[in-house]
Amino acid sequence: MKKLFFTTLLICTTNLFALSPFSLEGVKEVNIKVIDKSKFTNEQTLDKIKQNVQRELKNLNIKTKSEKFSNFIVKIQGKRFQAHYTLHISMFIVEESYPIRNKDQETMSITYYKEDFFATDHKTLQEDIYDSVIYYLLEDLADQYKVENG
Repeated sequence: MKKLFFTTLLICTTNLFALSPFSLEGVKEVNIKVIDKSKFTNEQTLDKIKQNVQRELKNLNIKTKSEKFSNFIVKIQGKRFQAHYTLHISMFIVEESYPIRNKDQETMSITYYKEDFFATDHKTLQEDIYDSVIYYLLEDLADQYKVENG
């Protein structure tokens, strides 16, 4: 049992301090999309998430409407097991890009990605979804953006 505990602890702590392979340097404008594939999130929470994401991006001087293909996506997925919910929430940026091997070929790339997995119950479901997006995923994005864009 101790071996399992320490192995789990080691895996979790190394993931906590891992550097992100994604860069937010130079991100100037995005289109915001909040997608609830789980159908667990109520409209009020979805609106609150979208408004707070928009406000934080504007505070970072990132425009929230773009003519280009640059999408900032919050995706909520989950499963219900009796009275409990397991959620997977991801925040990512998808942009058009041009690979080095063929600069004339336009492709789409995920240029930023962060995710959260957690379990919750019905009593705190809306609050936990909101907290995950705003106080974990978005806060990490804002911190990284400030470091990379000075």
